[in-house]
Amino acid sequence: MKAGDTLNGEVLLNIGFVDVGKWEAAGDYIGYRLDGQDSDANQIMLDVPNALYAFARGDAVLYLGKTARSIRRRYVGYCRPGKRQRTNLRCHRNIKAALAQGVDIRILVFTPISQLRYADFEINLAAGLEDSLIRAFDPPWNGRERGQPITEEAEREEAEETEAEPTDAALADDIQPEARASATALATFTVVLGPTYYDKGFLNPGVEASRHLGKDGDPIRILFDDGSEPVISRINRTANRTGAVRVVGRNQQIATWFQRRFKEGDTVQGRVLDPHSILLLAP
Repeated sequence: MKAGDTLNGEVLLNIGFVDVGKWEAAGDYIGYRLDGQDSDANQIMLDVPNALYAFARGDAVLYLGKTARSIRRRYVGYCRPGKRQRTNLRCHRNIKAALAQGVDIRILVFTPISQLRYADFEINLAAGLEDSLIRAFDPPWNGRERGQPITEEAEREEAEETEAEPTDAALADDIQPEARASATALATFTVVLGPTYYDKGFLNPGVEASRHLGKDGDPIRILFDDGSEPVISRINRTANRTGAVRVVGRNQQIATWFQRRFKEGDTVQGRVLDPHSILLLAP
């Protein structure tokens, strides 16, 4: 940022936030609807852990937050806040009041899926950015301590969380990985676990399967038919000269799955379920 630059929603979009949807009234509660340019890709973004998000009215950034879980799970508390959830209650009340006045409240999300590491440790880019962004933007809906905006962690939001069910509007956007895993495959492929694949978790589904996958930079969900935790990664179409997809990001989690179930040199079967979902089959 240069001196004199205006801090607004455009600044967030320029550093990698994506406008994915908006809040809506849902009876006595509120819900959200994904209406961004690529709603299928945005569905995946809601499931990425360690994400940042913002609420904006026009160019004005009203709130900035972070979740260690996923935005989909975090937003349940905004839709139906518990009695002791200060942040949830405050944002729920503010969103509901804005909607009653006919004001659109947009949802921007930042889900970094990177290979940033320090020594053997992955760097949590979202956690590193949160404090700086909140200090710079000073969003009016964030809590205050001695007149300064504070993070959800400072309000001990995690300790206040209780179980709640999403509203019908939220459920309309809630496509679970298990449902996708049962879908008919658009394409099948095999991967031979050479040393690099086996040790580093690289995944190249090949030219034919790549025809059914999303564009470069899109998020992609890697599912496992043995019920292992899905991995959210990204599509890279520049690493291979053919433009075929390479899955890049959180590859060590994929490598760990390979190593626990296969030997080096084994063949892994895979299925393309949709443009943003791949299913890997255990032996």
